[in-house]
Amino acid sequence: MTKDSFFIVTGGAGFIGSNVVRMLNANGYENITIVDHLTTNGKWKNLVDLKYTNYLDRSDLMAFLETATNVEAIIHIGACSATTETDENYLMQNNAIYTRKLMEWCASHDSRFIYASSAATYGDGSLGYSDSTLELKPLNCYGYSKHLADQWILDATTK
Repeated sequence: MTKDSFFIVTGGAGFIGSNVVRMLNANGYENITIVDHLTTNGKWKNLVDLKYTNYLDRSDLMAFLETATNVEAIIHIGACSATTETDENYLMQNNAIYTRKLMEWCASHDSRFIYASSAATYGDGSLGYSDSTLELKPLNCYGYSKHLADQWILDATTK
C-alpha cells in the first residue's frame, strides 16, 4: 500500500462493514472512504468510533470513481440482504449489477476487489455447498441476485 492509496468500504455503516473498518483501523489504516445509504435506521451509530477520511452515499460512488486514483481495494460489503425483499429490480440493480460495475472498475484500475457473497446462493443445499459451481438454485430473488454476481465474478476471473 502506498502513502496516498486508500480503501473503499461499501456498506461501511452496517454491522459487518463497520467491523471491517474497525479491523482496518486496528491495523493502522485510516485513509478509508465509507460508502453506505443512511436513512432512519440508526446505522450512523456504527460510525461514531471509526477513523475514516470520507463518507459517500452509495448513489455517489460511481461518479466518485470516475476521478479516483490510488484505490488500494474496494471491500464490497454493501448489498440489500433482506431475503424477504420483493422488489426484484432493486435486488438485481443493487446486488448484481452494482457489484459487477465495481468489480469491472477494479479490474480496469488495478485495484483489489473483495466482496461478500451469501449462503443464500446455495438454495436448499441439494446441489452441495461448493463455491466452484455455477449450478446452484437459490430459493429467492435475493439469493439469485448474489448468485448472479458470483457467476460474473467467476467468469471474469477464470478468463
